[in-house]
Amino acid sequence: MIDRVLDGRYRVESLLAQGGMAAVYAATDLRLDRRVALKIMHANLARDEAFVTRFRQEARTAARLSHPHVVSVFDQGEDGDLVFLAMELVEGRTLREVINEHGAHSVREAVAYIDPVLQALAAAHEAGLAHRDVKPENVLIRDDGTVKVADFGLARAVSAATSSHSSELVWGTAAYLAPEQVERGRTDERSDIYSVGLLFYELLTGVKAFPGDNAVQVAYAHVHGQVPRAADTVSTVPAEIDAFIQWASANDPERRPTDGSAALTELRHSVRQLSDGELDALPGRRLAEDPDLTQAFDHTRPLRATDTVAVPRAEPGHYARTHGNRPAKPTRPVAPRRPRRRVKALGWVLGILLVLVAAAGAGAAWYFTEGPGVHSPVPTLVGLTESDARAALDAQDLDAVVELAYSETIAPDIVMEASHEPGTVLRHNTDVTLTVSQGPERYAVPPVIGRTLEQAVPMIEDANLVAADPVMVYDETIPEGQVISVDPEEGAELKPDSEVTLTVSQGREPIEIVDVTGQPQDDAEEALSDAGFSVSIAPDRVFSDSVEEGRVVSQSPESGTGFRGDQVTLTISKGPKLIEVPNVIGKQWGEAESLLKDAGFEVGREDLAGGYFSTVRFQSIDPGEMVPKGTEIILTVL
Repeated sequence: MIDRVLDGRYRVESLLAQGGMAAVYAATDLRLDRRVALKIMHANLARDEAFVTRFRQEARTAARLSHPHVVSVFDQGEDGDLVFLAMELVEGRTLREVINEHGAHSVREAVAYIDPVLQALAAAHEAGLAHRDVKPENVLIRDDGTVKVADFGLARAVSAATSSHSSELVWGTAAYLAPEQVERGRTDERSDIYSVGLLFYELLTGVKAFPGDNAVQVAYAHVHGQVPRAADTVSTVPAEIDAFIQWASANDPERRPTDGSAALTELRHSVRQLSDGELDALPGRRLAEDPDLTQAFDHTRPLRATDTVAVPRAEPGHYARTHGNRPAKPTRPVAPRRPRRRVKALGWVLGILLVLVAAAGAGAAWYFTEGPGVHSPVPTLVGLTESDARAALDAQDLDAVVELAYSETIAPDIVMEASHEPGTVLRHNTDVTLTVSQGPERYAVPPVIGRTLEQAVPMIEDANLVAADPVMVYDETIPEGQVISVDPEEGAELKPDSEVTLTVSQGREPIEIVDVTGQPQDDAEEALSDAGFSVSIAPDRVFSDSVEEGRVVSQSPESGTGFRGDQVTLTISKGPKLIEVPNVIGKQWGEAESLLKDAGFEVGREDLAGGYFSTVRFQSIDPGEMVPKGTEIILTVL
């Protein structure tokens, strides 16, 4: 890969780390001339279509997360058979290296790492993104001391790949898996908090909370065990900090902090209760005298030949049989001699007894090494509860290995299948695998109401459910893009890949503003109110030569769209402006016509007797009447 240019942009320079899922290289972004870290997924993952699809989606989600304690994601791309992620290059070391080099830390030192990790998780949880793989290898410490959390969402992308890939992930992260991840493969914000609790424990004690030889053993301990108290290993851990770790790493997710923000608030509150002496006390471990005897003894299983058993010290007055401290032999009286024949007979008897003892010893040895004494038949196991099946195997000195599986027909905790048929004779301590029913495979609809659509869809997919096309509706109170309801309802238990339909707000519904000009005031108000608007009337009516009195002259706004409850203002007509008719009787036609026209009237003429004298004798509208401007007045001229 060195010196290769990916996607025509990223020149690979050096290998930084190699893992089961990917390799990380230092590279230069030739387009922006900056150094980046390239996480290049292994080819077998790149060939998995489900992984690539999920990887792209998670990369886009992670790229939207911007926080000073989160490793920034710059780009995601593909080059031939390679799928890669371009990220911020953090020059420094991992928290794993810090723990390996330093061991147990003081409370102040440990909090300096945990506080920024919780800050990063709080920001991610607020954005609806869970990490799912919090471990020391994913916590980076820059050379200036800044703590950065890496690989948000990558674990969920990997879980979409083949089962062999998923098992590799479990091997790498088993020490920090939450019980619900082991049992049901389900994760949420509280799973991240569980992992942080284990990180905190390891920082304070220098050892893992659940050590073990293999991933299965460690995962089993997460489900069936309890995180030990840090103060039992390091005496300087204060009770307040121990209580926080127990809260964060509770076996039941309902008993943990709800998210990173809640955990961060409680951590800071706990730290404020401590004195400087408690914060800075150097760790003083309580270790067993023999470092190999630190594992708790499981009294529920029979002893094996390989078990180490403590031997009690001899009581005073007893002696070890050594050459340097041999007690004096007691003085015995000398017995009188017996005849040789009796001695010879006694020798024969002793010889026979020795032969019999030897034969019995050989028989016992065979019985307890190869014979029935070291073998037992497998009892009938199918149909028993897990505890009864374990007891039946223990009674035959056989070991139970439990695998959980879902079943639509068999009740939970019932053995569905055993690796050996009843009556099969096995050597003692042989593993017999029990497949125990978990009941029907069901997943709860997650709490998505109030989340954005972008946040809710990944939560549904994380629950092994399928998000159907959302139903988009207008809502006057819920912001656009926010989930209003979910069908089936939150908490409903569904089969895997069941569809979940989200109803999502489109925000307020736009309403067309109708034109009511020219309509009577009452009709106009009713039309606008029925459409959803609030109507107000302008305080002053106006004259209008074209709109009758009591009708709408104008409205504001005139057109377009608004929202329910918006105000539309109406201006009402007073009708045309009225003018007093002047008296023109007795006036000459020319003067009368001019006077009326100047007042705004139209003038008509009717001659009487030919109108020879041009004198106005009559007018069609009496003087003093109030009539609209433009009214025609007919003058009778003599």
